[in-house]
Amino acid sequence: MLSSIIYAAGDQLHQYLTVLGSISLQQLLDAEAKYHKILRTYWHENNFLTYEWWFLVILSIVPAIIWWLKVDKTKLIENTAFGLFYGVTAIFLDSIGSNAMVWTYPVRLTPYLNPQLYPYDVGVVIIPFMLVYQRFSTSFKQFFIATGLLSAFLAFLAEPFMVHLGIYKEFTWKHIYSFPIYWLLGLMCWAIIKKFKSYSV
Repeated sequence: MLSSIIYAAGDQLHQYLTVLGSISLQQLLDAEAKYHKILRTYWHENNFLTYEWWFLVILSIVPAIIWWLKVDKTKLIENTAFGLFYGVTAIFLDSIGSNAMVWTYPVRLTPYLNPQLYPYDVGVVIIPFMLVYQRFSTSFKQFFIATGLLSAFLAFLAEPFMVHLGIYKEFTWKHIYSFPIYWLLGLMCWAIIKKFKSYSV
């Protein structure tokens, strides 16, 4: 019984590897070209110049302006470094989730970016975390509480709002999964910046 199961599993793995080995680079490039052509058509017909699209445009510009007006210019490098650490990691995780079809973005700012919701990543997640870092970074306890509250806002209010607008759609993901990730990522970036600063003392 056990041997037959192992044999069947091995046979399926062999078939899978055979299929993978039979796909040429040119076939892959052709499939990608077809996908991007369909994506551009979808974007022009369903996204471009819609109310949701204009919302993403505003989300791409206004938070950046607010951040520039609010940022402490004497700590610009430190605050920007925190934002870059947070942003690169957040966008990396967003790419994984989007490409794995855990979630998707029905409305895109442009068909040439992947993941599609950079305006949300930057305007709603990264810049607010940068402002929280600027305000509360000197006290870990205060930063811990503030990032926890911001993470709860993002997971349980901002994400559902984006779903309501039809800009963001979850498949196997749930909002509650996002909460500890937002929070932990903020704390990790705080620790990294503090460690880096210790080398310059």
